[in-house]
Order: sequence, then structure tokens, then C-alpha cells
Amino acid sequence: MSINVTPIPRLIDLATPAFTLGTSNAAGSAVTAVASDSTLLVFDDTDPAAVAASAVVGTATTAPRRDHVHPGIVGAGTVVDEAIARFDGTSGDSLQGYSSLPPTISDAGGITVTSGSLSWPATAIAAGGANTMDDYEEGTWTPTLLDATLNAGESQGYENTAGHYLKIGPRVFIGCRIAMTSLGTLTGSDQANIGGLPFTSASTAFTENGFGFGQGDGLAITAGNSVSGQIYGNINHIRLRVWDATTGASALTVTQVSADGILIFSGQYTT
Repeated sequence: MSINVTPIPRLIDLATPAFTLGTSNAAGSAVTAVASDSTLLVFDDTDPAAVAASAVVGTATTAPRRDHVHPGIVGAGTVVDEAIARFDGTSGDSLQGYSSLPPTISDAGGITVTSGSLSWPATAIAAGGANTMDDYEEGTWTPTLLDATLNAGESQGYENTAGHYLKIGPRVFIGCRIAMTSLGTLTGSDQANIGGLPFTSASTAFTENGFGFGQGDGLAITAGNSVSGQIYGNINHIRLRVWDATTGASALTVTQVSADGILIFSGQYTT
């Protein structure tokens, strides 16, 4: 009985692949491979076209993959093409959608907030542009009656005090009610001031701001006179004035405010 042994081919007996450059594969295909005819299939950077075998050294380019698209932001089951993207670094470093009412940016650059609010930092980062809004704040402040020493601790007595403010950029809008029960040790002949403003006024020249008083009760002033206020540069109090002459206003004294005086006013100033 004869036994036939098939010899194991040596490496030298195998055909050496003959790689050739052919046309690139179709646009959108993710395949880059060697074809059965030893043709190397490659991408180009525009439309599929022949790749010359004699291309100049260094002319090879890379192109982005064209076999997929990135998903948009999805909110409430509907694709919102103008939604502002959010990055979710806790679940696969992916984009995260909104459950409802996403903020949007239109092609014209308009920002729409359909829910929620815009927030500014507690400490404003000033911007020099004339058309740039760099600060917004709402809050309360506590007004106090002061004499020339500007000391809030002179046993002044109050029935109630209340103050609120709105700051938009460098402009502060304030309102206040202050009702006295005692002048304490305040000097009666001194000019009266209202202290406790939420922000110091701007220090630039000619930044004086006037205030209008909506109501004054219990004041020791002449009938027909009216009270007003001023804020000069780089201060955080209002200097009270009384319009008591045709030539203008003079200082409203602590005595004229009186121990049971009530002042209600509003105004604005620049920080």
C-alpha cells in the first residue's frame, strides 16, 4: 500500500500580493480594504475619483468619515435644530438633551429662553462694551437715618425700615421706606442723610443723582416745602435736601426729619 504525502508549501511557493491603486470606494461607504483583485480601496477628500499610482510623495490627504452623522439635541421626543447643546461628562462624554422647553439660538443670532432664567455671577466681571450687559442683581437693603458723622449706631429708633434695589449694569434703581420713633443721639442741626445704600456711587466727575420722595409724614418742615435727595460721587448714602426757597434747596436737618417722621422715596444712581 502506498502513502501519498502532500508537501507543505514553502513561503517562497506562495504568490506575493500585487497591490495596485484603483478608484476610491463610493461616498458614504465606511469600507477601506483590499479587494479580491489586490486593489487597495481608499477615500479621497471630495467625490470618489481615481487615485494615481504615480502621485507625488507627500500629497496624501485625510478626509472626515462620511458614513455617519452626529445626532442633534432631542427634547420631548422632537428634534430641535436650534437648541443649545449641553455636554454630559458623566455618561459617556456625550451630548445631553432637554426634557422640555430648551433654550434656542436662531440663525439670526437671537437667544430665546423658553423656561428658566439667565444668571450672572454674584461678583460682576465688568465688560467695557457700550452694548454689553455684564451685571444684573435684585435684592434688599436697610436704610438708616444719619447725621454728619454717618454713624448708624447713635441709638436711632425705627418703627420700620425697608429697602429694595434692582441693578442693571452700572445703574441701580432703589426704593425705600423709613419710619422713625426716636432720633437717639443724632445731632439735630446736622444735615440728615439716609445710609445703607447697597452699592457705592461712581467716583467719576458730575455723577450727582437726584431722588424723588413719594411721601413724607410727621416732618417738621414748612407747609408747601418738598424733600429731595442727592448722591454725590463715591459715597453710599443720600444727602437729604428741602426745597424751601425760590433759589433752590438747602440741607434738611435731623430735627426737620423729627422723631416720628416717615420718608418714602425712590430713585436711581450710577455705580
